[in-house]
Amino acid sequence: MDIVTELKKRRSQILAQISQVAHDDDCEAIFAAAEDLKKVEVLIRRYDQLDREGKKLIAKSVNTEPSEANSDGPAVHTDSITTSPHGKSARAHGKEIREAFLAELAQEGIHLQRCKGTIYKTTSGERVGIAVATERQPDHWFLGLTAGSFDHVVLLCQRDNGEVVEICLPRKFFEQYGNAMSQSKGQVKFNITYRGNQYFVQVPGTSGVSASEFSRGHSFLH
Repeated sequence: MDIVTELKKRRSQILAQISQVAHDDDCEAIFAAAEDLKKVEVLIRRYDQLDREGKKLIAKSVNTEPSEANSDGPAVHTDSITTSPHGKSARAHGKEIREAFLAELAQEGIHLQRCKGTIYKTTSGERVGIAVATERQPDHWFLGLTAGSFDHVVLLCQRDNGEVVEICLPRKFFEQYGNAMSQSKGQVKFNITYRGNQYFVQVPGTSGVSASEFSRGHSFLH
């Protein structure tokens, strides 16, 4: 039996269940399903991490063995290519990360209603853009959201080891830096970097704005 395939099948079932109970406004069922989803996500991430580390170790062993034909030549190293887990499309992978985040919010009593695409509404009617990106370059994530479509933003940045980091940017961030943010083809561009044990939003004209400076929780999403 392929355990990870069964886990992913279970994850799809839980996400469908969450969608149904959310429609029925069954808070107790949402909390229970969200807890199951969190456990499944943890197991899948552990598998993915072990799989990557195992492949890197095997590749290192193979590539550092001396060649009989040219044992005095330079060591050969292969570059690791990052793709969506198990060949999954970027859109499908992003949807799963986003829905897992929404399920966690539901456990906190925060229910966001989807408006259009990746834009959601809080119970007070404010718009929240939720963007997802994987670590295509070490310690760098690049995301975008349609300009003028949001009041607050949540950036879900997945590290190469499967960990998902939340960068929460409430309205007050955009009141201070909104006009300085880069835009291209109608989208606000977000460049996130990790250095010195901190995550930064790269805002033109600054050395980077600490992601923890504006929000350390989800209270602004109520």
